[in-house]
Amino acid sequence: MRALAAALLVLSTAAHAHEPSRAAYLANAGVLVARGETKVLFDAFYEDSYGEYLTVAPATRAAMMKGGAPFDGIDAVFVSHIHGDHFSAAPMIAYLRAQPAVVLFAPEQARRAILGAGVGADDPVMTRIRAVDLSPEDDARRLSVGDVGIDVVSVPHAGDLKDVQNYSWRVTLNDETTVVHFGDAGAVISNFERRKDHFASKEPDAAFPPYWWFAEDAGRTILDDYIGAKHVIGVHAPASTRGNGEKARAELGGDMFTEPGEMRALD
Repeated sequence: MRALAAALLVLSTAAHAHEPSRAAYLANAGVLVARGETKVLFDAFYEDSYGEYLTVAPATRAAMMKGGAPFDGIDAVFVSHIHGDHFSAAPMIAYLRAQPAVVLFAPEQARRAILGAGVGADDPVMTRIRAVDLSPEDDARRLSVGDVGIDVVSVPHAGDLKDVQNYSWRVTLNDETTVVHFGDAGAVISNFERRKDHFASKEPDAAFPPYWWFAEDAGRTILDDYIGAKHVIGVHAPASTRGNGEKARAELGGDMFTEPGEMRALD
């Protein structure tokens, strides 16, 4: 835990010093990205490990709730989909109440889950939820908040789970640093071929695909031919890779987060 705190402190110091943009790993598909004082979170509020994945450490969760460095000044939170290892309504609601300046961008299914958890439709929290209702056939949607530019498309969840809205959020901080998160998108080339103009329209500084894409020919083709990110960092690693990151990366032949608090420079 002390190692995580130290790593996150480095990120906080770098952000306030306007150092190059960085990404820090929280757990599973949870990532903090910062450039200067602009900061966003991906898939950071969830409760289920399904007996296989890491959950966000209690001390890290507490720091996020309190807005302590480096989680001070978060501009937006992004949710890829509503599976319990990416999103849970209770901690998400608690965070929105604790941090009244933060805006949540999420699938419509997440908004419904928050309502289903007992939040009233007229609750002030609901005014800060930018729910997007997309199908895989719909055009990309463009949004923004403050110094954060956003493009989102629906990409089917691995296994072609048709009842789950799974979104790929492409987020640009300060018109300079662009990252793309895929949730649990399946490595299906046809799903990216139909979106090739969208993905080709902006070169990402970093992409955060599910780690298993590295082990699939289709996943590598998607990353090389459709995404073209300067840095590719796998997420969603099993808890068993913790403490074995070097071995796991060598076996996959690609970079991935395995240790909470790990950081990568994105410039």
